[in-house]
Amino acid sequence: MAKNKETSTRGAGKGQKLLSGTRDQLIKDLQRVHKVFPTAEPDRDFYRAHGKYSDAAVKVHFSRFKDFAAAAVPEMTPDEAFKLTVRNLDQAIDLTQKWHEDAEYDEGWDKHQTDAVNARVHKLDDLFFTWRLIKEMDAEEQAEEPVPTVVLPDPEF
Repeated sequence: MAKNKETSTRGAGKGQKLLSGTRDQLIKDLQRVHKVFPTAEPDRDFYRAHGKYSDAAVKVHFSRFKDFAAAAVPEMTPDEAFKLTVRNLDQAIDLTQKWHEDAEYDEGWDKHQTDAVNARVHKLDDLFFTWRLIKEMDAEEQAEEPVPTVVLPDPEF
């Protein structure tokens, strides 16, 4: 009976997984799982519990689950990545402050933690600004017209 279940090509009924799919279908399914569970880290066991496709279907297109998970991550522009990072750091600051309000620590601890997070935000901002400046300089350099070179004739002996 178990062998029949493994080789079944019927739809993904309760407890059944699809045994084949295109690379895009697999990626879209993992993105769907991530959308339903946005705070979860995708790993093989989590996908087994919530995904539509079997391990065999995933193995056809991806040799490792890490590759599958990486392919399902939507591409972000550097600006989007920076904004997401800052938003997450803002949430970290808010959680640190809320935790301090709920806990019985002196104000120096809260200020120390908040200052540490803020320092990381400023360092990240500086790094991102530098990275963007370098990218712009590289783009300008590539857009420049090449300098014409003059070829002199070989001297006669």
